Amino acid sequence: MKKILSTIITFTLLLGTSILSAADFNYDTGLALKAKNASEATMTAMEKRYDKILSVGVHGIILSSEDSGSTWRQVDRVPFSNTLTDIYCVSDTQCWAIGHDASIFHTIDSGETWTLQYEDEFFDAPLLSIYMSDYLYGVAIGAFGTSLKTDNGGETWEKALVTDDPYEPHLNYIFSSSIMKGMMGNDLIFVVGELGQIHVSDNDGKSWRLIDTGYFGSLWGGISVNQTQMILLGMSGKVLLVTFEDERLNDFKVETIFIGIKNSLTEIKKLKNGQFVVSGNGGVISIIDMENKTTETCIRGDRLSNTSVIEIDRDQYLLSGEKGFRSHSMEECQRNFEDADSNSKDMWMKNSFQYLDANL
Repeated sequence: MKKILSTIITFTLLLGTSILSAADFNYDTGLALKAKNASEATMTAMEKRYDKILSVGVHGIILSSEDSGSTWRQVDRVPFSNTLTDIYCVSDTQCWAIGHDASIFHTIDSGETWTLQYEDEFFDAPLLSIYMSDYLYGVAIGAFGTSLKTDNGGETWEKALVTDDPYEPHLNYIFSSSIMKGMMGNDLIFVVGELGQIHVSDNDGKSWRLIDTGYFGSLWGGISVNQTQMILLGMSGKVLLVTFEDERLNDFKVETIFIGIKNSLTEIKKLKNGQFVVSGNGGVISIIDMENKTTETCIRGDRLSNTSVIEIDRDQYLLSGEKGFRSHSMEECQRNFEDADSNSKDMWMKNSFQYLDANL
């Protein structure tokens, strides 16, 4: 049963099959496959530090760009040939990447070389998300309730009991908040996953407690808005606004912000202007403006699924996912949609907030 579920997760992550074929690779035992057109592979995550972007994806591929994604170079000699699912950097030199077989990798030279820190070849499920609070403390989470923690920069990883649910619900995403504090003033760390569950820690992942939102579906991503609110990404295009009404996070309300689509949403990030950008399957990219209570959504004409989004400049975004990378502009999407003579298949809409029950 676990193998079947792991396969389902794998296909969900890949958002379709890679366009690369066996002829594109030079096979080298134990190393990532060297692809002739690696930038067209399915990429699962991106991380930007200063002028450099690192991206991870299928076949152990790690790509590096120093021109905002215009060109990409595949990193040599990555000691992994399975799917990588996430990447997190604490500086311009130190990053961690995770993937299938509960694998964790580390770089200290801006992604040029990687070392394997942890692997469980007998555990047939992927790690899905990783967060490092600094160079020492970090938590990685994944399928079937898997959670690992380190307090020494990854020299050792040990089990972290985020959830003791006997049904082993998948843990999909981990994020922290420097503006939402625990009772002792520490940054809060949140893990979201199946069954609408939120797990929170105020001590660098040493212990966790469950917040039951009452939402029945899976949660795929999240970000803090202010000291009392967070946005979570749910199923079928659901964007959940959670408002906490006490310091202990015991009292709260959950509302759905309607953005006009039913596509699965994959990532949310805060923009320089204070708004939020959301990427999703089927070419979806949305802007959430909490101040003016509006959402702006584009369904790109290419309909390619997006796993990650990075702000390059004002109204200039880099998307990764199915078939590699693409640039995006919301203003261009709107023009294409409103131009009757355009051959573009872009679709665009803008709505005022409509709060709905989270389970509708």
